[in-house]
Amino acid sequence: MAVFGYRVTDDRGKVTEGVIEAAGERAARDRLREMRLVPIRVWAASAGVDRRVGSDPSTGIRRPRKDLLPFLQGFRTLLSAGVPIDRALEMMAELFRGGPMGAVAVSLLREVRAGSSLSDAMRKVPGAPFSRFLVQMVQAGQATGRLEEALDQAYRFMERSREFRSNLFGSLLYPAILLVASVVSVILLVVFVVPRFAGVFASSGVLLPLPTRALLAVSSFLSANFVYLLAAALALFGLFRAWIARPEARRNWDRGMMTWPLVGATVTAMETSRVMRSLSSLLSGGVPILPAFVIAREVSGNTAIREGMEAARLRVQGGAKVARALEETTPFPAMALQMIAVGEETGRLEEMLASVADSFEDQAKRSLRNFLTVLEPAVILAMGLLVGFIVFSMFLAIFRLNEVPF
Repeated sequence: MAVFGYRVTDDRGKVTEGVIEAAGERAARDRLREMRLVPIRVWAASAGVDRRVGSDPSTGIRRPRKDLLPFLQGFRTLLSAGVPIDRALEMMAELFRGGPMGAVAVSLLREVRAGSSLSDAMRKVPGAPFSRFLVQMVQAGQATGRLEEALDQAYRFMERSREFRSNLFGSLLYPAILLVASVVSVILLVVFVVPRFAGVFASSGVLLPLPTRALLAVSSFLSANFVYLLAAALALFGLFRAWIARPEARRNWDRGMMTWPLVGATVTAMETSRVMRSLSSLLSGGVPILPAFVIAREVSGNTAIREGMEAARLRVQGGAKVARALEETTPFPAMALQMIAVGEETGRLEEMLASVADSFEDQAKRSLRNFLTVLEPAVILAMGLLVGFIVFSMFLAIFRLNEVPF
Protein backbone atom coordinates (compact mmCIF):
# COMPACT_ATOMS: atom_id res chain seq x y z
CA MET A 1 0.00 0.00 0.00
CA ALA A 2 1.27 3.44 -0.95
CA VAL A 3 0.53 6.73 0.76
CA PHE A 4 -1.18 9.53 -1.17
CA GLY A 5 -1.91 13.10 -0.26
CA TYR A 6 -5.21 14.58 -1.36
CA ARG A 7 -7.20 17.79 -1.62
CA VAL A 8 -10.97 17.24 -1.73
CA THR A 9 -14.29 19.03 -1.36
CA ASP A 10 -17.37 17.70 0.41
CA ASP A 11 -21.06 18.14 -0.41
CA ARG A 12 -21.03 21.49 1.41
CA GLY A 13 -18.18 22.79 -0.73
CA LYS A 14 -15.62 22.71 2.10
CA VAL A 15 -12.06 22.01 0.88
CA THR A 16 -9.91 19.76 3.04
CA GLU A 17 -6.53 18.05 2.74
CA GLY A 18 -5.09 14.86 4.15
CA VAL A 19 -3.43 11.55 3.37
CA ILE A 20 -4.79 8.12 2.50
CA GLU A 21 -3.34 4.68 1.88
CA ALA A 22 -4.24 2.90 -1.36
CA ALA A 23 -2.82 0.54 -3.95
CA GLY A 24 -2.54 3.31 -6.53
CA GLU A 25 -3.69 6.81 -7.44
CA ARG A 26 -6.90 5.54 -9.08
CA ALA A 27 -7.68 3.39 -6.04
CA ALA A 28 -7.12 6.43 -3.81
CA ARG A 29 -9.59 8.48 -5.86
CA ASP A 30 -12.13 5.63 -5.70
CA ARG A 31 -11.79 5.41 -1.92
CA LEU A 32 -12.30 9.16 -1.59
CA ARG A 33 -15.45 8.97 -3.74
CA GLU A 34 -16.71 6.12 -1.55
CA MET A 35 -16.31 8.52 1.36
CA ARG A 36 -18.62 10.92 -0.55
CA LEU A 37 -15.78 13.33 -1.25
CA VAL A 38 -14.92 14.94 -4.58
CA PRO A 39 -11.17 14.69 -5.35
CA ILE A 40 -9.60 17.93 -6.53
CA ARG A 41 -6.04 16.64 -6.51
CA VAL A 42 -4.35 13.37 -5.51
CA TRP A 43 -0.58 12.84 -5.44
CA ALA A 44 1.93 10.28 -4.26
CA ALA A 45 3.09 11.65 -0.92
CA SER A 46 6.40 9.80 -1.15
CA ALA A 47 7.16 10.81 -4.73
CA GLY A 48 10.77 11.42 -5.43
CA VAL A 49 11.92 9.38 -2.47
CA ASP A 50 13.89 6.51 -3.93
CA ARG A 51 16.73 4.18 -3.06
CA ARG A 52 19.65 6.47 -3.67
CA VAL A 53 22.92 6.94 -1.90
CA GLY A 54 22.22 7.78 1.75
CA SER A 55 18.84 6.07 1.77
CA ASP A 56 17.63 3.49 4.22
CA PRO A 57 18.05 0.09 2.50
CA SER A 58 14.82 -1.32 3.85
CA THR A 59 12.52 1.62 3.13
CA GLY A 60 14.17 3.75 0.47
CA ILE A 61 13.72 6.89 2.57
CA ARG A 62 16.80 9.06 2.37
CA ARG A 63 18.22 10.52 5.52
CA PRO A 64 17.03 14.14 5.18
CA ARG A 65 20.10 15.91 6.52
CA LYS A 66 19.83 19.07 4.46
CA ASP A 67 16.06 19.55 4.83
CA LEU A 68 15.80 18.64 8.51
CA LEU A 69 16.44 22.14 9.89
CA PRO A 70 14.04 23.92 7.46
CA PHE A 71 11.42 21.28 8.30
CA LEU A 72 11.93 21.75 12.02
CA GLN A 73 11.82 25.53 11.69
CA GLY A 74 8.58 25.47 9.72
CA PHE A 75 6.96 22.94 12.02
CA ARG A 76 7.74 24.86 15.22
CA THR A 77 6.52 28.10 13.59
CA LEU A 78 3.17 26.50 12.76
CA LEU A 79 2.79 25.10 16.28
CA SER A 80 3.70 28.48 17.78
CA ALA A 81 0.94 30.03 15.66
CA GLY A 82 -1.61 27.69 17.23
CA VAL A 83 -1.94 25.19 14.36
CA PRO A 84 -2.79 21.66 15.60
CA ILE A 85 -0.06 19.03 15.24
CA ASP A 86 -1.85 16.94 12.61
CA ARG A 87 -2.73 19.97 10.51
CA ALA A 88 0.84 21.28 10.82
CA LEU A 89 2.16 17.91 9.62
CA GLU A 90 -0.24 17.98 6.66
CA MET A 91 1.06 21.40 5.68
CA MET A 92 4.68 20.27 6.03
CA ALA A 93 3.97 17.18 3.90
CA GLU A 94 2.65 19.44 1.17
CA LEU A 95 5.49 21.94 1.51
CA PHE A 96 8.20 19.25 1.28
CA ARG A 97 6.32 17.06 -1.22
CA GLY A 98 8.72 15.26 -3.55
CA GLY A 99 11.60 15.31 -1.05
CA PRO A 100 12.67 13.04 1.79
CA MET A 101 11.05 15.24 4.45
CA GLY A 102 7.73 14.98 2.63
CA ALA A 103 7.70 11.22 3.22
CA VAL A 104 8.83 11.78 6.81
CA ALA A 105 5.93 14.19 7.43
CA VAL A 106 3.47 11.70 5.97
CA SER A 107 4.83 8.95 8.21
CA LEU A 108 4.56 11.22 11.26
CA LEU A 109 1.02 12.21 10.36
CA ARG A 110 -0.04 8.59 9.95
CA GLU A 111 1.35 7.61 13.35
CA VAL A 112 -0.09 10.66 15.13
CA ARG A 113 -3.56 10.02 13.71
CA ALA A 114 -3.23 6.39 14.81
CA GLY A 115 -2.86 7.60 18.40
CA SER A 116 0.90 7.83 18.88
CA SER A 117 2.49 10.81 20.54
CA LEU A 118 4.73 12.98 18.38
CA SER A 119 7.91 11.70 20.05
CA ASP A 120 6.85 8.06 19.55
CA ALA A 121 5.98 8.81 15.94
CA MET A 122 9.44 10.32 15.43
CA ARG A 123 11.03 7.12 16.76
CA LYS A 124 9.02 4.99 14.30
CA VAL A 125 9.91 6.94 11.13
CA PRO A 126 11.79 4.65 8.70
CA GLY A 127 15.43 5.60 8.23
CA ALA A 128 15.70 7.21 11.70
CA PRO A 129 16.02 10.82 10.44
CA PHE A 130 15.53 12.28 13.93
CA SER A 131 18.37 12.13 16.43
CA ARG A 132 17.85 10.84 19.93
CA PHE A 133 18.53 14.35 21.18
CA LEU A 134 15.62 15.79 19.16
CA VAL A 135 13.21 12.97 20.09
CA GLN A 136 14.00 13.36 23.79
CA MET A 137 13.51 17.13 23.59
CA VAL A 138 10.09 16.63 21.97
CA GLN A 139 9.11 14.04 24.58
CA ALA A 140 10.10 16.38 27.40
CA GLY A 141 8.25 19.26 25.76
CA GLN A 142 5.09 17.20 25.49
CA ALA A 143 5.35 16.07 29.12
CA THR A 144 5.76 19.63 30.39
CA GLY A 145 3.33 21.27 27.98
CA ARG A 146 6.14 23.31 26.41
CA LEU A 147 6.48 21.59 23.03
CA GLU A 148 7.00 24.80 21.05
CA GLU A 149 9.73 25.93 23.45
CA ALA A 150 11.42 22.52 23.32
CA LEU A 151 11.39 22.56 19.52
CA ASP A 152 12.85 26.05 19.56
CA GLN A 153 15.64 24.93 21.91
CA ALA A 154 16.41 21.92 19.71
CA TYR A 155 16.38 24.02 16.54
CA ARG A 156 18.77 26.58 18.00
CA PHE A 157 21.16 23.86 19.16
CA MET A 158 21.15 22.08 15.79
CA GLU A 159 21.46 25.33 13.84
CA ARG A 160 24.41 26.48 15.91
CA SER A 161 26.10 23.09 15.62
CA ARG A 162 25.69 23.13 11.83
CA GLU A 163 27.02 26.67 11.60
CA PHE A 164 30.09 25.76 13.66
CA ARG A 165 30.78 22.69 11.49
CA SER A 166 30.44 24.78 8.34
CA ASN A 167 32.86 27.40 9.67
CA LEU A 168 35.31 24.67 10.70
CA PHE A 169 35.16 23.02 7.27
CA GLY A 170 35.55 26.34 5.49
CA SER A 171 38.54 27.29 7.64
CA LEU A 172 40.33 23.99 7.02
CA LEU A 173 39.53 23.69 3.32
CA TYR A 174 42.18 26.09 1.98
CA PRO A 175 45.06 24.75 4.13
CA ALA A 176 44.10 21.18 3.22
CA ILE A 177 44.08 21.96 -0.52
CA LEU A 178 47.39 23.82 -0.16
CA LEU A 179 48.99 20.92 1.71
CA VAL A 180 47.81 18.28 -0.78
CA ALA A 181 48.87 20.39 -3.77
CA SER A 182 52.30 20.93 -2.22
CA VAL A 183 52.89 17.25 -1.52
CA VAL A 184 51.71 16.19 -5.00
CA SER A 185 53.86 18.84 -6.68
CA VAL A 186 57.03 17.76 -4.85
CA ILE A 187 56.36 14.07 -5.61
CA LEU A 188 55.85 14.83 -9.31
CA LEU A 189 59.08 16.83 -9.45
CA VAL A 190 61.16 14.20 -7.67
CA VAL A 191 59.66 11.10 -9.30
CA PHE A 192 59.02 12.27 -12.88
CA VAL A 193 61.00 15.45 -13.64
CA VAL A 194 64.35 14.92 -11.93
CA PRO A 195 64.95 11.41 -13.45
CA ARG A 196 64.88 13.00 -16.93
CA PHE A 197 68.11 14.84 -16.08
CA ALA A 198 69.76 11.87 -14.37
CA GLY A 199 70.78 10.26 -17.66
CA VAL A 200 72.34 13.48 -18.95
CA PHE A 201 74.33 13.95 -15.76
CA ALA A 202 75.47 10.32 -15.71
CA SER A 203 76.70 10.38 -19.33
CA SER A 204 78.85 13.44 -18.68
CA GLY A 205 81.10 11.56 -16.27
CA VAL A 206 81.41 14.68 -14.11
CA LEU A 207 81.43 14.43 -10.33
CA LEU A 208 78.19 16.15 -9.39
CA PRO A 209 77.81 18.44 -6.36
CA LEU A 210 76.66 16.81 -3.11
CA PRO A 211 73.15 18.35 -3.12
CA THR A 212 72.58 17.05 -6.67
CA ARG A 213 73.83 13.56 -5.79
CA ALA A 214 71.51 13.50 -2.76
CA LEU A 215 68.55 14.64 -4.85
CA LEU A 216 69.22 12.04 -7.56
CA ALA A 217 69.58 9.31 -4.93
CA VAL A 218 66.22 10.22 -3.38
CA SER A 219 64.61 10.45 -6.82
CA SER A 220 66.02 7.07 -7.89
CA PHE A 221 64.87 5.43 -4.66
CA LEU A 222 61.32 6.82 -4.94
CA SER A 223 61.04 5.94 -8.64
CA ALA A 224 62.23 2.36 -8.11
CA ASN A 225 60.17 1.70 -4.97
CA PHE A 226 57.10 3.91 -5.43
CA VAL A 227 54.67 0.96 -5.58
CA TYR A 228 56.23 -0.69 -2.52
CA LEU A 229 56.20 2.55 -0.57
CA LEU A 230 52.54 3.10 -1.46
CA ALA A 231 51.70 -0.46 -0.38
CA ALA A 232 53.61 0.05 2.87
CA ALA A 233 51.75 3.29 3.54
CA LEU A 234 48.39 1.58 2.94
CA ALA A 235 49.42 -1.30 5.20
CA LEU A 236 50.41 1.09 7.97
CA PHE A 237 47.10 2.88 7.59
CA GLY A 238 45.27 -0.44 7.86
CA LEU A 239 47.23 -1.39 10.96
CA PHE A 240 46.45 2.00 12.49
CA ARG A 241 42.75 1.54 11.77
CA ALA A 242 42.82 -1.90 13.38
CA TRP A 243 44.67 -0.54 16.42
CA ILE A 244 42.42 2.49 16.86
CA ALA A 245 39.35 0.23 16.69
CA ARG A 246 40.31 -1.25 20.05
CA PRO A 247 38.36 0.55 22.83
CA GLU A 248 41.36 1.10 25.08
CA ALA A 249 43.54 2.37 22.23
CA ARG A 250 40.77 4.68 21.02
CA ARG A 251 40.28 6.06 24.51
CA ASN A 252 43.98 6.78 24.94
CA TRP A 253 44.21 8.32 21.46
CA ASP A 254 41.21 10.62 22.03
CA ARG A 255 42.45 11.66 25.46
CA GLY A 256 45.95 12.30 24.11
CA MET A 257 44.59 14.36 21.21
CA MET A 258 43.33 16.91 23.72
CA THR A 259 46.95 17.55 24.84
CA TRP A 260 48.65 17.75 21.43
CA PRO A 261 50.57 20.96 20.65
CA LEU A 262 48.70 23.47 18.45
CA VAL A 263 45.54 21.34 18.00
CA GLY A 264 44.95 20.11 21.57
CA ALA A 265 43.39 23.35 22.81
CA THR A 266 41.09 23.49 19.79
CA VAL A 267 39.90 19.90 20.21
CA THR A 268 39.29 20.38 23.95
CA ALA A 269 37.32 23.59 23.43
CA MET A 270 35.22 22.07 20.63
CA GLU A 271 34.28 18.97 22.62
CA THR A 272 33.54 20.99 25.76
CA SER A 273 31.33 23.43 23.88
CA ARG A 274 29.44 20.67 22.08
CA VAL A 275 28.65 18.60 25.18
CA MET A 276 27.78 21.57 27.41
CA ARG A 277 25.46 23.12 24.84
CA SER A 278 23.68 19.82 24.37
CA LEU A 279 23.32 19.36 28.13
CA SER A 280 22.06 22.93 28.55
CA SER A 281 19.46 22.54 25.78
CA LEU A 282 18.21 19.25 27.20
CA LEU A 283 17.86 20.55 30.75
CA SER A 284 16.22 23.78 29.55
CA GLY A 285 13.77 21.70 27.51
CA GLY A 286 12.67 19.79 30.61
CA VAL A 287 14.69 16.59 30.17
CA PRO A 288 15.70 15.11 33.57
CA ILE A 289 19.38 15.25 34.47
CA LEU A 290 20.16 11.52 34.13
CA PRO A 291 18.63 11.02 30.65
CA ALA A 292 20.21 14.34 29.64
CA PHE A 293 23.65 12.91 30.50
CA VAL A 294 22.97 9.83 28.35
CA ILE A 295 21.99 11.91 25.33
CA ALA A 296 24.62 14.64 25.76
CA ARG A 297 27.44 12.09 25.76
CA GLU A 298 26.37 10.93 22.30
CA VAL A 299 27.07 14.29 20.65
CA SER A 300 30.77 13.96 21.45
CA GLY A 301 33.10 12.20 19.07
CA ASN A 302 35.69 11.71 21.81
CA THR A 303 35.65 8.27 23.44
CA ALA A 304 37.29 9.50 26.63
CA ILE A 305 34.56 12.11 27.09
CA ARG A 306 31.74 9.70 26.27
CA GLU A 307 32.93 7.14 28.78
CA GLY A 308 33.60 9.88 31.32
CA MET A 309 30.07 11.24 30.90
CA GLU A 310 28.62 7.80 31.58
CA ALA A 311 30.74 7.42 34.71
CA ALA A 312 29.68 10.92 35.81
CA ARG A 313 26.02 10.01 35.29
CA LEU A 314 26.39 7.06 37.64
CA ARG A 315 27.98 9.33 40.25
CA VAL A 316 25.18 11.88 39.90
CA GLN A 317 22.66 9.06 40.21
CA GLY A 318 24.36 8.16 43.49
CA GLY A 319 23.93 11.72 44.79
CA ALA A 320 27.13 13.48 43.71
CA LYS A 321 27.16 17.07 42.45
CA VAL A 322 27.37 17.49 38.67
CA ALA A 323 30.60 19.51 38.75
CA ARG A 324 32.30 17.07 41.15
CA ALA A 325 31.22 14.06 39.09
CA LEU A 326 32.52 15.61 35.87
CA GLU A 327 35.79 16.62 37.54
CA GLU A 328 36.44 13.04 38.67
CA THR A 329 35.61 11.32 35.39
CA THR A 330 36.06 13.63 32.39
CA PRO A 331 38.95 15.64 30.87
CA PHE A 332 36.94 18.89 30.73
CA PRO A 333 38.94 22.07 31.53
CA ALA A 334 39.03 23.31 35.12
CA MET A 335 37.42 26.64 34.19
CA ALA A 336 34.38 24.86 32.74
CA LEU A 337 34.01 22.74 35.87
CA GLN A 338 34.26 25.80 38.12
CA MET A 339 31.55 27.59 36.16
CA ILE A 340 29.31 24.51 36.41
CA ALA A 341 29.88 24.39 40.17
CA VAL A 342 28.84 28.04 40.45
CA GLY A 343 25.71 27.29 38.42
CA GLU A 344 24.77 24.47 40.78
CA GLU A 345 25.28 26.65 43.84
CA THR A 346 23.14 29.48 42.45
CA GLY A 347 20.43 27.23 41.00
CA ARG A 348 21.13 28.39 37.44
CA LEU A 349 22.82 25.29 36.04
CA GLU A 350 21.18 25.47 32.59
CA GLU A 351 22.23 29.10 32.08
CA MET A 352 25.77 28.42 33.29
CA LEU A 353 26.10 25.42 30.97
CA ALA A 354 25.07 27.66 28.07
CA SER A 355 27.66 30.24 29.16
CA VAL A 356 30.33 27.53 29.28
CA ALA A 357 29.35 26.43 25.78
CA ASP A 358 29.51 30.01 24.44
CA SER A 359 32.85 30.66 26.12
CA PHE A 360 34.54 27.52 24.82
CA GLU A 361 33.04 27.89 21.36
CA ASP A 362 34.70 31.30 21.12
CA GLN A 363 37.91 29.77 22.48
CA ALA A 364 37.75 27.01 19.84
CA LYS A 365 37.40 29.59 17.10
CA ARG A 366 40.37 31.58 18.43
CA SER A 367 42.50 28.44 18.79
CA LEU A 368 41.60 27.36 15.27
CA ARG A 369 42.53 30.77 13.88
CA ASN A 370 45.87 30.64 15.73
CA PHE A 371 46.54 27.14 14.40
CA LEU A 372 45.76 28.16 10.83
CA THR A 373 47.89 31.28 11.24
CA VAL A 374 50.84 28.96 11.89
CA LEU A 375 49.85 26.19 9.44
CA GLU A 376 49.41 28.19 6.25
CA PRO A 377 52.80 29.97 6.23
CA ALA A 378 54.47 26.76 7.44
CA VAL A 379 53.12 24.83 4.45
CA ILE A 380 54.10 27.60 2.05
CA LEU A 381 57.58 27.85 3.60
CA ALA A 382 58.14 24.08 3.49
CA MET A 383 56.96 23.97 -0.13
CA GLY A 384 59.28 26.84 -1.04
CA LEU A 385 62.27 25.23 0.66
CA LEU A 386 61.71 21.86 -1.04
CA VAL A 387 61.20 23.32 -4.50
CA GLY A 388 64.09 25.72 -3.92
CA PHE A 389 66.37 22.83 -2.95
CA ILE A 390 65.39 20.90 -6.09
CA VAL A 391 66.00 23.89 -8.37
CA PHE A 392 69.25 24.78 -6.58
CA SER A 393 70.55 21.22 -6.92
CA MET A 394 69.74 21.10 -10.63
CA PHE A 395 71.40 24.44 -11.33
CA LEU A 396 74.52 23.38 -9.43
CA ALA A 397 74.82 20.35 -11.70
CA ILE A 398 74.25 22.44 -14.82
CA PHE A 399 76.93 24.93 -13.77
CA ARG A 400 79.34 22.05 -13.10
CA LEU A 401 78.68 20.67 -16.59
CA ASN A 402 79.37 24.08 -18.14
CA GLU A 403 82.79 24.07 -16.50
CA VAL A 404 83.79 20.90 -18.35
CA PRO A 405 86.08 21.72 -21.37
CA PHE A 406 84.96 20.34 -24.73
